Amino acid sequence: MSLKHSVLIIIIGIAVILAAGCTQPVSEQKQAPGTPVVTMTNPVAPIPVASTDGINIAYELELNTPNDMKFLPEKIEVIDSSTQKILFTPTAEVLAKSFKPAADPPLTSEEMMKGSLKVPTPRISIWFKVNPDAVPDKLMHRVTLNRTSSGLPPVTVTGGEVTVRKDVKPVVIGSPMRGPGWAVMETTSGTTHHFLMPVTMYNRTTVDQRYAQDWFYIDPVTGHASNGNVTLASDFYGYGKELLAVANGTVVDTLDGVPDNPIYKLPPFAFETGTGNNVVIDIGNNKYACYCHIIPGSIKVKKGDSVKEGDVIGLLGNSGQSEIPHLHFEVVTDHPAIMGSEGYPFVFRSFDLIAEMNATLLDERTSRPDYTSQQYWKEFGDFVNFFKTPVPQQNKLQENSAIVRFP
Repeated sequence: MSLKHSVLIIIIGIAVILAAGCTQPVSEQKQAPGTPVVTMTNPVAPIPVASTDGINIAYELELNTPNDMKFLPEKIEVIDSSTQKILFTPTAEVLAKSFKPAADPPLTSEEMMKGSLKVPTPRISIWFKVNPDAVPDKLMHRVTLNRTSSGLPPVTVTGGEVTVRKDVKPVVIGSPMRGPGWAVMETTSGTTHHFLMPVTMYNRTTVDQRYAQDWFYIDPVTGHASNGNVTLASDFYGYGKELLAVANGTVVDTLDGVPDNPIYKLPPFAFETGTGNNVVIDIGNNKYACYCHIIPGSIKVKKGDSVKEGDVIGLLGNSGQSEIPHLHFEVVTDHPAIMGSEGYPFVFRSFDLIAEMNATLLDERTSRPDYTSQQYWKEFGDFVNFFKTPVPQQNKLQENSAIVRFP
């Protein structure tokens, strides 16, 4: 795994299962009346959300099989139901990361209620982009299943209709921070740890982090993230930066008292403290803005407080499942808390793109076997290419590794 993935903030192991080779011919079936090979269902319909490179479609498919048949998906094709055009086919590597098998042994009733990172039903997470003028109305799926572990030949099935919710819009929000120099990671991709971390709680499985983002601050002139020491949280320029309410609303939950972590050292994961010190704001219409990893003792609001867009709610820190100072931000729905809620798409009313990452140099350095996290953050400015002229954006989500200026 390259270093750029090793710096992810929430470290959750995703099992990559390699399917055994299969020499038996693949049969092809369409779901028909009777007992289907697999029933594909979509727990939460996707809502199209614009980012700077296109329209994002993100959702999950749950795969139910008769008699608890064991299988591995070898291939999946996402098809526009109207045109029969194949819109997306993940690589084998991406599909392996995107597939989460059912818990074995099954989840206990306590795990189902109190929380688990396991799922009761196998699922595939799907994220792809389309052009603004090519957003489909409905999707179908053609999946090839390797059933070697069940003593059966592979089979290809077609089904799993998904309606794309063009009638519903993302939430438009203001800025969670202000000024230039904000770099975003772990967003707009089907392989981020955010998107691939479902949580089973309250007897259902949700993905509160479906559209979550991690925000880091860099010097808007040099591009560096720290003063060069990168051994203390205070070495990072973002530590202690003000966090702002993204909309008018009411504070519905806060957590304080979780200590900041030493740099690069994560505490054991726990549902109670994984988000670190946090604030949840009801921004209306059953939507909630969530801020995580705040400095202990810096939260400036309490439950029941009314806030206005732009109000300071706390300071950026390194508490909870955080390796370096950053803001984990997301919008959720259905439940006024971070865990157990469903992630909801959002776009920022206004921001400017001011820089981009040098992907070639980044890949070259981070692929070195002896390259460390300390080197990555110490040399971060080397990877940043500033634009001569900022590029204004409105009502969009940032792409992964974008560097922006907020109003």
